[in-house]
Amino acid sequence: PFDQAVRKGKDLLGGNGYLPNKEYRQFYRNGRITKESFSRAFSRVGPHSDGQVSIEVGSRKITPKDVWKLHVLFGFEELPLSLLEWELSGGGATKQFRQDLSEESKKQIIEQTIKESEQYREYPEEAYLTKLWKSVLATFELSDFHPSSQISEDSHSQTSAPISLPPQRTISDWVDGLTEGGVVDQINNQLIKWVTAFLDEGLAGWEMPGREEGFYQVWRNLAQKDFSGQLLGVTDFAQKVHSLPAAPEDAICSSLNQLEIPQEQWKDYLSRQLSLLPGWTRYIRWLGEHPIYGEHPTYHAQHKHPIDTTEYLAVRLFYEVELTNIQCQQEWGIDGTVSTLTAYWNDR
Repeated sequence: PFDQAVRKGKDLLGGNGYLPNKEYRQFYRNGRITKESFSRAFSRVGPHSDGQVSIEVGSRKITPKDVWKLHVLFGFEELPLSLLEWELSGGGATKQFRQDLSEESKKQIIEQTIKESEQYREYPEEAYLTKLWKSVLATFELSDFHPSSQISEDSHSQTSAPISLPPQRTISDWVDGLTEGGVVDQINNQLIKWVTAFLDEGLAGWEMPGREEGFYQVWRNLAQKDFSGQLLGVTDFAQKVHSLPAAPEDAICSSLNQLEIPQEQWKDYLSRQLSLLPGWTRYIRWLGEHPIYGEHPTYHAQHKHPIDTTEYLAVRLFYEVELTNIQCQQEWGIDGTVSTLTAYWNDR
């Protein structure tokens, strides 16, 4: 079957045969994936609810399968209390609908809300969401519940763990999860652009100059003249690139220190960075580990213009430092470092 072939190909080659889940969810909202197609696929490969207990909410019975379907289509994760507090206040969870709510559903809800009371005509979304949240609290007999008071109680009793950088995630990936942003995609796009140009073997109409110096050095030289950094919002982009250490190893250490990644976690953190663009990084690693290629005593491209994962990581971490900081400043007005992020969320 196709899905098994894709999984096997990912194991062997490192490529991802599927788009990110959020893109498939957008296809569903746009109608490119129909309800019928989704139902057939879910029945074939989705989990089975045999023996699972259903619950009744009002006059409706909700099965585990219903919840699984909603999670696939819309995606929802448990929120730490401090993040829930922010969603209910600054995040606007009770002020406006989620962006992935279909226009049809939005229209029906607004019409029904106004029909119930004309006074809600000016703010139907807020009225509906506030009533929905109150109904949830009442159903679970939590009418007096407030996240901030619960956070205070948990902090006092020391029963809740403080928020920290989740295992198996980079700081840019973590920030994306908190903001629904696209920092990782921005970083990937920059690396794909530079790595593709560097590894070209005569197919492109223009050859990247200076490749004999190695990937990191030629990137440092050319990126200072590249306007894409400014378009991404990085201030003093050329000067920051110029100020980077000459050795990629030193650049990696500098970036990790700027992000405030604990030194004992550096090895795992760098492995996570490599996993975010697996196809290219596996190829780069292969170039370094397999110098013998066909009839050539050494692979000619790698011999002429060398690249390795150290140089790749030096460039990638530079973009992570800058783009993560931009996202955090825009969202919360704070620096994009581990200590600042954890302090910000633990205080809420």
